[in-house]
Amino acid sequence: MRPRLAPRRPLGACRLRRSGEVWEAVADGGVLVARAPTRDAVLTLIRRQGGCVRTGKAPAARKALAMGTPFQLRVWAELLRIPRGKAVTYGEVARRLGCRSPRAVGQAAGANPLMGLIPCHRLVAAAGPGGFAWGAAAKRRLTRGEAGDA
Repeated sequence: MRPRLAPRRPLGACRLRRSGEVWEAVADGGVLVARAPTRDAVLTLIRRQGGCVRTGKAPAARKALAMGTPFQLRVWAELLRIPRGKAVTYGEVARRLGCRSPRAVGQAAGANPLMGLIPCHRLVAAAGPGGFAWGAAAKRRLTRGEAGDA
């Protein structure tokens, strides 16, 4: 499922569900708006986006939506262009965007609300694997999973 990118706006109510190894928040209409390895991480993403959690069973996700600042949207769009199984440095993404700060790219990638769908795990530091908002083990799992698919 390829996410649609949109400017940040109040999120509204969502329902939570566990899907495999991750937790997801699904808004009305089956829109996946947050995906992370723990329930607490999904709750944090929802609160950051001005949302709340509603009780009841989450509907099936039919589409995904990532909301962010204009700069975050530019970074996420660039991450979606990185081929599966490949890695690109923070500096390279910054250069492609005409930005002088690899650190700003890393911060935008760290704000990614859709783990695995927006492939921020494909970003690496010039001298190693670099960070990952959900931890090094999650980054290794995602990267290994893609290497096996490639």
